[in-house]
Amino acid sequence: MNQKSIPNTKPTLEDVRHRFEQWRAIRKHRTPIPDSLWEEAVSLSADHSIHKISKALRLGYTTLKRRIYASESGNLPSAVSSSAFVELDLRASMPDAECIVEMEDRCGSKMKMYIKGKTGLNPPELIKAFWGKGLCSR
Repeated sequence: MNQKSIPNTKPTLEDVRHRFEQWRAIRKHRTPIPDSLWEEAVSLSADHSIHKISKALRLGYTTLKRRIYASESGNLPSAVSSSAFVELDLRASMPDAECIVEMEDRCGSKMKMYIKGKTGLNPPELIKAFWGKGLCSR
C-alpha cells in the first residue's frame, strides 16, 4: 500500500488570522488564547515582524515578543519572568536635600532660608509666618 506523505507546510499569516477570528467568534468573554493559537502566531516570526503579526492577529506586541523570545531560548528572561517585589530604600542612597528660599515683601522685609539635610524645620510654616506678620510700618 502506497502512503503519500503530506508536506509539513507552515501556516500563512492569513491562515492564522482566520483561525484567530474563528476562535474569537466562539469564545466566551475573557477566555485566554489557547496555546495552539499562540504557537501558530509565534511560528510566523520566522517570516514576519512582530509588529506585523501583532497587528494582523490583534495581539499585544509585548506579550507576543515575550512568547517568541521564550520559544527561541526555551525560557523567559529573568527580567520578564520575575515578579518578585523589591523594596528600595531611596533615602539611604540619595544625598541630603538642599533648598534656598528667598522672600521679600512690599515693605522691603527680607527672609532667606538655606536648608540642608534633615532638619526639624517646617519651611511652609516659616513662610506663612513671614507673610502673615502684618502690614508695613511705612
